Amino acid sequence: MPMHPSSFRRSAAVAVLLAASAAAPALAQTAPAPAPPPGLQATPGTPPRGVEIGRYEYETYCAVCHGADGKGNGPFTMMLNKRIPDLSVLAKNNGGVFPFSRAYDVVIGTADVGAHGSREMPIWGDVFTGRAQSVYGPGYREVTGEAYVKARVLALVEYVSRLQE
Repeated sequence: MPMHPSSFRRSAAVAVLLAASAAAPALAQTAPAPAPPPGLQATPGTPPRGVEIGRYEYETYCAVCHGADGKGNGPFTMMLNKRIPDLSVLAKNNGGVFPFSRAYDVVIGTADVGAHGSREMPIWGDVFTGRAQSVYGPGYREVTGEAYVKARVLALVEYVSRLQE
């Protein structure tokens, strides 16, 4: 059965975003992360020592669309059909309170990101689950992976909460 054109475009956009996420730290225009001490290599998918996890995850996965400041001005905005939300005004648009639970649900993939239509934002919970399997290797258990995913997403959402105007 042929793929519907809108499904193909959405799948292609997600594939491009995932492939480009490796370049996101460079695109985020932030100070480079400190190198690990000599002889120590960072585990793939984890920030180098001294770099906070939430910031690392944001710069790695979010900044290409949302921009380093969260204002929706990342370099990939031109590739998407919808306007990228300004993450720096989430609290302002919610009566001055950062909508932590809603933000968590959007990132993990349990909440819709638009009033209607397709979901163009990748479900990062699925990405983090795959990464947990590679981090833990043969010792991976679903309980361990779930904790890894929750910790990453909580750190990411907490970082976004600090981007508020």
